[in-house]
Amino acid sequence: MKFASLMAHLSKFQFETTIGPEDGERLYNFILQQRPRQSLELGFAHGTSSCYVAAALDELGEGRLTSVDLERAREWQKPSIEELLAETGLESYVAVQRERTSYTWFLKKQIEERTVNYRCDPVYDFCFIDGAKHWTIDGFAFFLVDKLLKQGGWLLFDDLAWTRADLPYESLDYISFQEMGKDEIAAAHIDHVFRLLVMQHPSYAEFRIENNWWAWAHKIEADSKHVIVHETRTLNARIGSLLRRLKRLLN
Repeated sequence: MKFASLMAHLSKFQFETTIGPEDGERLYNFILQQRPRQSLELGFAHGTSSCYVAAALDELGEGRLTSVDLERAREWQKPSIEELLAETGLESYVAVQRERTSYTWFLKKQIEERTVNYRCDPVYDFCFIDGAKHWTIDGFAFFLVDKLLKQGGWLLFDDLAWTRADLPYESLDYISFQEMGKDEIAAAHIDHVFRLLVMQHPSYAEFRIENNWWAWAHKIEADSKHVIVHETRTLNARIGSLLRRLKRLLN
């Protein structure tokens, strides 16, 4: 499905998403260029990013995305990922999985199913982590995903610089702020996961940080680490992203 056609379908729904059209098109183009056979998404919210990936897979005519989120998140995911996929006709490219506590339990089951003689056979070519944004959950998720990610595969983390410090809530994604220390609330958890765990891992050698918000890691062997930091969004896209996040804070 062409990107413009996808956006025409998505425009029929009214909801807030932190991944706007410009970022969505970059994700769409990444899938077209890299041609992953098996992709994994941890945290799908309404399913917008799932549709970006699925539309690119449809354009390629092959590939599969597995999208995982919490069962109880159905209460606020309106419209749902199922509704967006039905509207776009992309259901055949996406397997939706829901867990009661965390996507780390889904990853545990995947590792268990793919383990023979104490070795896990990797299956995924690409993984997009956009879920809890929490050191404990996503730090652990990274090491589990690594076991399932093929050599040459890619990781993408969203919300690199995001913190819980300014949120007017007592909890987010069912994680209570009252149990956190002030330093934990103020911390950019995904940034810590990426810089302290992913970038220091011996299996990853190429990294790209975009807009201080998206962080990519390439699982390849190399003698040294290579990091690219750059701004990719237009001024209008940056303003739009800030307005969307501000609206979410005020609601």
